[in-house]
Amino acid sequence: MTEIAGATSTYDMSAGNREDLWDIISNISPMERPFTQNISRIRAKATAHSWLTDSLAAASSNKQLEGDVTSFTTAVSQTKLTNTCQILKKAFVVTGTQEAVDKAGRRSEIKYQLEKAGNELLRDLEWTALSAQIGSAGSQTVARQMAGFEAWIPSTDNSGNGVRGGNADSSGSTAAYASPGGGAVADGTNTTLSSTGLLTALGLAWTDGGDPDTIMTNTFQRSRIKTFGNLATNQIQLNKSGEAAKLIDSVEVYISDYGKHKLVLNRFMRPETVACIQMDKWELAELRPMFTETLAKTGDGEARHIIWEGTLVCRNPDANAKISDCTTA
Repeated sequence: MTEIAGATSTYDMSAGNREDLWDIISNISPMERPFTQNISRIRAKATAHSWLTDSLAAASSNKQLEGDVTSFTTAVSQTKLTNTCQILKKAFVVTGTQEAVDKAGRRSEIKYQLEKAGNELLRDLEWTALSAQIGSAGSQTVARQMAGFEAWIPSTDNSGNGVRGGNADSSGSTAAYASPGGGAVADGTNTTLSSTGLLTALGLAWTDGGDPDTIMTNTFQRSRIKTFGNLATNQIQLNKSGEAAKLIDSVEVYISDYGKHKLVLNRFMRPETVACIQMDKWELAELRPMFTETLAKTGDGEARHIIWEGTLVCRNPDANAKISDCTTA
């Protein structure tokens, strides 16, 4: 078949035909932040935020003579921990023309970019809080930075709850935490995550008095953990007629000798690290909760920035554990 002779087609009128641009913007970048979304937020009052940790004396035999004269033991001082507040910022400028023109998927370019920048900042916060970054007080020329999760959990040879890969590699380490810098993380040779390594890490935290309720990991290590065979079966709720209703909870639970632990997938973790977390021992201390400012005009445009300033608080590192240097492929 051929086109009708003399017919006017879309090819002839391309300059005058309207563009078919869908009035929706599709953004697949994930906003789940399983760590920072699920810990408390408190108020910081200085760029160096400090808190105290303490512990009870070990349980022992306690029996006294009738009428015995009381003797006293000097109290053990608490331990002070500190982390440094870090400033996170996202900035943008939109020209007056771009704000005025007819746009697809948004009426205001400023509002759209503001929402996008805010989401990006929150993702940066999740990444930073889980990172191996050590803390630094900074200077007038160097930005302050907080110590991330990995810097809080030293290796077993540094009196901590860190286990390496399959619990056999000795080439990596994390130094004992020192306020306010944290413990420097030195990556070693990766080894395959083993059930023994995971159980050892959970046991170290439990022995210290912790109760890690969450195992947080990237996709590869989660798949590896699922091969260990200790996952609880998802429960299906039955309706009155006895038929299966919707799934109550799709969260997988890993069962160990030390209890039940939610197995949580986190896109922002380093793939070679598995975090065993007691979630109520972590907080975000905010010196300046997230806010937006309109900046001075320097031309035909509107400038904005979004700022968050605060730090990660680990109420007691011994309640948590980690497995580092795990094979990622």
